[in-house]
Amino acid sequence: MAWMEFLNRPGVEGPFGALMDEYARVAEDFCATVEDVPAAVFTTERPSEDPDTRSILTICSHAIRSARGYANYIRQVRGMAIVPAAGGGGDDLSVPGAVRTRLADALRYTEATLEGLYDADAATVESLTFQVRWGPTYDPEMILEHAIVHLLRHRRQIERWGI
Repeated sequence: MAWMEFLNRPGVEGPFGALMDEYARVAEDFCATVEDVPAAVFTTERPSEDPDTRSILTICSHAIRSARGYANYIRQVRGMAIVPAAGGGGDDLSVPGAVRTRLADALRYTEATLEGLYDADAATVESLTFQVRWGPTYDPEMILEHAIVHLLRHRRQIERWGI
C-alpha cells in the first residue's frame, strides 16, 4: 500500500489515526495524478486571477503549503513550535515527482503535530479551537477533514486540466 509511505506510523487507532490514514491515501492519489502529468505541462502557465492556480506546479506548491499550514493551526493552539518548511516556494518542485517528497514531509509534520492527541477525549479536542484565515472556527478534527478534501479538490482540478 503506497499510501503508507506518507506516514511514520500508519494504522494508529482512533479518530486521528483514521484521519491520518485517509489523508495519506488522498495524498497518494494526488501524487499519482501529478506524476502522470507530462513535465512540460506541469510548468505551463495559464491566465488566472488566482496565482495558486496558474499551473499544475503552482497548484502543487499551494497544496503543500496548505498541508503544513493546517498542521500549524493545530500547533499554534497547542503551543507547539512552528517548524519552517524545507525548500522554497515552487522553485524546488521542478518536476512532478518532486511533489511526493514534499507532501510526505507535510503529512509527517502533521502526524507529529498530533502526538498527544491520538488518545484525547472529545472534550479535549473540541476545546482546541482556532479561527482560520478564511473565517470559520475549526478544531483539529475539522481542519484535518478540510485538509483531506482540499487535496481531493485539487486532484480533481489537475485531472480536468485538459492533458
